[in-house]
Amino acid sequence: MRNAFGSRRGADFGFDVEYDPDFAARRISPDQLAVVWSPDGDVVVVSPVSNAGGSVRMDVARFPADTNFEASINLRRMRELNLPQLSSQTHYLTALTDHAERTQVLALDGERLALDDASLLDWLVNAERQMTLGTDNHPVFETPLDDTACGVIRLPNGRISMTEVPRQYINALGTRVRVLAHEHPAASIDLCIETPLRCVARYFLTQTKQGADTRHQGRNSEVTAFLLMDRSGYRFGLWSPKAGLFSENAFLAPAGVKVKSKSTAKSDESDISDYVRKAFDQILLQMSPEKLDQLQLSTYSQVVCVAERGMMATIRPIATEITESTGLEFIALDEPVEEATARGLLLGSYTFGAPTVAGAEIIPPVDLTRDILTLADTEDADRRRQEEARQISRRNRAALAVLAGPVVVAALLLALVASLFASYIFTSFRESRADARTAELKPALDRRKSYEANLKWYQEYIAQVSQLRKQQPVGTNLLYELNADYPFSIDPSFYVSELKLSPTGDLEMKGLARNKDAVASFLKTLEFAGGPESGSRLFSNLAYEVQETAPATADAQAVKLPSVAGSQLSSTGAAPGIVQWRMTGDYTPAAAFAPKPSPSPGAAPAQPAQKPVQPPVVAPK
Repeated sequence: MRNAFGSRRGADFGFDVEYDPDFAARRISPDQLAVVWSPDGDVVVVSPVSNAGGSVRMDVARFPADTNFEASINLRRMRELNLPQLSSQTHYLTALTDHAERTQVLALDGERLALDDASLLDWLVNAERQMTLGTDNHPVFETPLDDTACGVIRLPNGRISMTEVPRQYINALGTRVRVLAHEHPAASIDLCIETPLRCVARYFLTQTKQGADTRHQGRNSEVTAFLLMDRSGYRFGLWSPKAGLFSENAFLAPAGVKVKSKSTAKSDESDISDYVRKAFDQILLQMSPEKLDQLQLSTYSQVVCVAERGMMATIRPIATEITESTGLEFIALDEPVEEATARGLLLGSYTFGAPTVAGAEIIPPVDLTRDILTLADTEDADRRRQEEARQISRRNRAALAVLAGPVVVAALLLALVASLFASYIFTSFRESRADARTAELKPALDRRKSYEANLKWYQEYIAQVSQLRKQQPVGTNLLYELNADYPFSIDPSFYVSELKLSPTGDLEMKGLARNKDAVASFLKTLEFAGGPESGSRLFSNLAYEVQETAPATADAQAVKLPSVAGSQLSSTGAAPGIVQWRMTGDYTPAAAFAPKPSPSPGAAPAQPAQKPVQPPVVAPK
């Protein structure tokens, strides 16, 4: 899992493997070899191999103890794997064979955890120097760094874990790899040493379906226990997606179990069963509720077990019995422990065609050859080189400061003179070209102005003609509309005697009719003139009044009709039985062309009257 807190440093130093300067080039190189020794002395070798389709797989080979390893491995790499022979450029990966490692979370306060990797490294080295031999009360170290290889890494939850292994085992394993590669025991090779449990956990979480389920987001706070067993000893550890691999322990097997099964002395089956039960008892002791509370984890969910060949048959029934009583899930890997370890080594170092090293992102490698002392020496060397570079830079700056003043002044003066001269040349050239271009374009500019004046005249002329054309048919259209709406079907003698249409659209009509219904029908027709779907009306605010005359009788000359107050109709002049009518309203099309109202006092002055349109004048070409 990637550390959520990072290395807390913007420079090129850190505990993670990506700060190794050779890791970026090494992770895409197939010239890698994972080597693991079994308790019987056999060697398991794993190499990356490219298939015909472009995919990459792992080639696993096992060589007996009496084999010439270097010759057999080279022969297989060249003939079957199409890989180069082993050389000083080959990256070797191996795991511890001695059961002497231990991984624990350091009890550091928040101030120490907030340090960047370089500052934390300095603090650890200084803390080790303050250790007093013969005491066991040191908060971090129990043995000196000269005797112990300590690998440090940041966990995903921000804590610091440290893996401790006696340095003599690291040196002995390095010599063993050099002999296998046919190199001098003191020669420098590209070597990485990890703990077997870390490699097996990486293989399980990366390559198996149960491992993918274990890394599910919903199981982020669950703890998985790993158990590695062979006849030489057993290892167990605890891992969680939230806290990473935070615990590792290793113990030697009893003397009766260490006897090899292929020798004449057979180990007692009961001894192996007791040995397995003891291993499970130890791992159950590590699964304490206090540890869950300290790391803010929820529960212990499963135990993943891997063993040497032939030993899983004894482990499985015992594990089933224990897991049934505890509720834990038991997962057994069928692969031998040395093969699973070798696969996990390569998964933490090679991309296998992917953009990143997936195994290193899930469980970062802890290279015990790059322990605290090695990193401190590297950091000191980098600091010395940086200090020397700073001193050289400081001397160069001092020499430059002496000569900088005169050189800068001379350069500025020369640049100023050159700039002024160039500016004068360029300005003169641009002005001469601008004058020539102006003289060339003057006739064309005059013609354009003439064309623009003519275009403006024509536009004004067209606007005036269009306005007159819109106003002209208003009265004609009114007569056509009235002629179509006369109620001759009701009153054939319907008559219009007077029609007035003001410039503002006010309409007044007077006439005679024999039937009042004809007048009402005429008004209703005018109200809906224009069509019900047109969305507009030709007439608005229509109103009418009628006045009837008395019928013809003998006493008609003596009767005087009453007049209505406010009426515009005369009570005389009409024949008996005739209806006088008067109708008023607004004719909407005429209102659109009504003259603009005169401005009120205090309003903006009206625009001056436009000059009469003059005919266009075309400028001579």
